[in-house]
Amino acid sequence: MKTEENFMTYPENSIDNNKRYCYVVEGATDESKLKALGCYFVVKTGGKFIRPDIIAFLKEVHKVREVVIITDPDGPGKDIERRIINAIGPCLYAHANKKEAIYHEKVGIAQMSMESLKELLRPFIHHDLFCDELLSLEVEDFIDLGLVGSGSKEKRMKLVEKYHIPYTSGKNVENALMMLAKGKKDIQEDLEND
Repeated sequence: MKTEENFMTYPENSIDNNKRYCYVVEGATDESKLKALGCYFVVKTGGKFIRPDIIAFLKEVHKVREVVIITDPDGPGKDIERRIINAIGPCLYAHANKKEAIYHEKVGIAQMSMESLKELLRPFIHHDLFCDELLSLEVEDFIDLGLVGSGSKEKRMKLVEKYHIPYTSGKNVENALMMLAKGKKDIQEDLEND
């Protein structure tokens, strides 16, 4: 059930609402659960010691799409949420009911049932299903730009540095560029400019 206690938004943010959300979670299990529910863009913080490159990347993402923070309903989770909001500005967030997030004496999004998590995220998932956003890159674009295969790491690293992408593998960089709504032409220009 959605209540003021477990769900809150900041509607004054003027980011384009025709884009999917970027979800921020703490760990890999949280990320897997959200992706299983259909959340396309998910960034994990790795816990309360968020690396500066992840904060810098979230700042870039927040320029083009709404960020939804879904952290554990405990002290460290609240600290992570506060740190992200202080760094990137107003965000959307979903607060889990702590009673639904406890399993075997552990508290967290990873401990929630899929049904409870789906209910918590229902308005966000609904938005993502019905927004008009077309993905900015096709697999062929990434290949055409030389961002995979032999000699591709140098090109990817140029984009990693420019956009503060915290990942370097081809698939992760491709996903990060789509989070940033970068198209083939944008990337081509970035690769050509020194």
